[in-house]
Amino acid sequence: MNFVIKVENLTKYYGNRPVLDIAHLEFEKGKTYCLFGPNGAGKTTLLNILDLLESPTSGRIFFKGQEVNTSSLEARRKMGYVAQDPFLFDRTVFENVFLGLKMRSRRDEKEKVRRILEEVGLTNFEGRRAKDLSGGEAQRVAIARALIYEPEVLFLDEPTANVDRENIRTIEEFIKKISKNHQTTVIFTTHNLCQSYRLTQEVISLINGQATKSSPLNLFSCELIRQDGLRWALLSSSLKISVVSKLCGKAHISIDPKDIILSKEPLSSSARNCLSGRITKIEITGAQVRVELNTGVKFTAFITEQSFKEMALQVGGKIYLIFKSSSVKVF
Repeated sequence: MNFVIKVENLTKYYGNRPVLDIAHLEFEKGKTYCLFGPNGAGKTTLLNILDLLESPTSGRIFFKGQEVNTSSLEARRKMGYVAQDPFLFDRTVFENVFLGLKMRSRRDEKEKVRRILEEVGLTNFEGRRAKDLSGGEAQRVAIARALIYEPEVLFLDEPTANVDRENIRTIEEFIKKISKNHQTTVIFTTHNLCQSYRLTQEVISLINGQATKSSPLNLFSCELIRQDGLRWALLSSSLKISVVSKLCGKAHISIDPKDIILSKEPLSSSARNCLSGRITKIEITGAQVRVELNTGVKFTAFITEQSFKEMALQVGGKIYLIFKSSSVKVF
């Protein structure tokens, strides 16, 4: 695979406090990735390390196969970064975007600035002063300014955190198009789970400083035990899930929503896990239907619109969740 960024055995400590402990993580060229986690999970710290703005305590970072660090200026020039609360100069929108090109001796590309402003929906904002912009408009200017350099990787830290609802939709639609239109790898952070899945299926969850590409949906802390010759994950005193693992003790598990089968009746199959619950929410998004369920623990499943119609599912209805032990990721 064509990986643009890779990290190995990366750790970060602030004093004696561990923040990140990531054995291995890779980002493919031209894809959009989300770093998901609650506030304080280490998302911004990881973003700063990947962008070579901050050094890890230990570990190695590779950019296009070459090991890099905060002194690797050539690699930094191929990266763009937009902070959660971006700084704009007290100049016009056009000047804010064009200034970077002037600093890099590319003075003949004013038309390029106009094209990128059109792309972010700011065609008629060229002469407006930065101080007169809303938070969402300022964020779009900052994204345009980062993209004008044609970076190979674009980092966005909570790109809609300080943005009104109308601008959130505009920014989200633009982010979805960046990889395709600019052949740029996009890595953004969010603590909004729904947003992460609106923008990409490449979601990386940060849990206790560790990164996993397991879905942040159906992500649980548990106690792993051995019983009747099998390994079980105890989610509560009354709920256990069969898993395939050699670990024991405290752990985390996740089940991909697409690996869960829904049925109105218990199924006779090789899948060891069959849980009964009630449907609490149904959300139709195109050809995919998101079903939220309560079994004593909250689960989410993704099914096709055809399956949804055939089963005639309704909120409040009883349902069975079936999934294999091998579908449960343990870490």
